[in-house]
Amino acid sequence: MKTSGQECGISAPNNTDINKTEKSDTDLSITPPAPSAVSSPAGKRAPRRMGLDEMESCRELILENIDYDILLERNPWDKDLLDGYVELMLEICCSTRESVRICGQEVPTEVVKSRFLKLNSEHIGYVMDSLKSNTAKIGNINAYTLAALYNAPVTMGQYYTSLVSHDMAHGLLDG
Repeated sequence: MKTSGQECGISAPNNTDINKTEKSDTDLSITPPAPSAVSSPAGKRAPRRMGLDEMESCRELILENIDYDILLERNPWDKDLLDGYVELMLEICCSTRESVRICGQEVPTEVVKSRFLKLNSEHIGYVMDSLKSNTAKIGNINAYTLAALYNAPVTMGQYYTSLVSHDMAHGLLDG
């Protein structure tokens, strides 16, 4: 039989009389180690997963930091958008991964978490405005939003300074 490209030929079945394999071993006297006892390859303990109470505490901290209730009062039509930002930040803050990819770079998760926990309502408003004014097609909105939230504290001041300078230069503001 001749195959070409991604076509696959039909192979003969594997008929054997052997039923006992490593995967079918059902000896109950051998139990796998408990998940908490498993260690990572470098001899370090595997990261502990965050419990529901800890996750809820983290969610409350994020909501408080960004003045969620005030943002929602000012932007009632953007509830889904705000909730998406909170969930994205929560996902990173509760992650056990060592790093997060932002703008093509691996950034330590603790650094991203620290920056997210410093975000306030002004940062969220800036991200909302920036994303609403964007007219380009975004391929991966999750990664784009993650980068916008991460970079908000660094770029917000520069953005508004540039905007004021532009408006003053075009006579839209009095100096």
